[in-house]
Amino acid sequence: MTAQELAQREQSEVKRREADRTTYFRPATDIRETADAVVMKFDMPGVASGDVDLTVEKGVLTVTGKARPEEEGTPVYRETRVGDYQRQFTLNENIDVDHITAEMKAGVLTVRIPKPEKAKPKKIAITAG
Repeated sequence: MTAQELAQREQSEVKRREADRTTYFRPATDIRETADAVVMKFDMPGVASGDVDLTVEKGVLTVTGKARPEEEGTPVYRETRVGDYQRQFTLNENIDVDHITAEMKAGVLTVRIPKPEKAKPKKIAITAG
């Protein structure tokens, strides 16, 4: 095997490994806190509700979305990129994962994480004395 053949073989192996590696976009995320929940909004244009995966494992919330090209045909010129999204956040250990809800609407995923009762603010009455 010549040096040129060896270099071409190595180059094709590198390209194959790079093709196997999944690259994710990081969706823009807004997080706000209300009296009874933490609400997260993930901007994932091109992702349908059936193409979103939301999991909580070992205290880590993972959002993954698969975007599909919107139009048919061969692109002549393109400035936008289509790809998959992924984002992870570490949750507090006293979160009740069974009550997390999610809704996908117009490319925005809204995740509502209810606060446990002990984490909610409590008003304490003051008596006159």
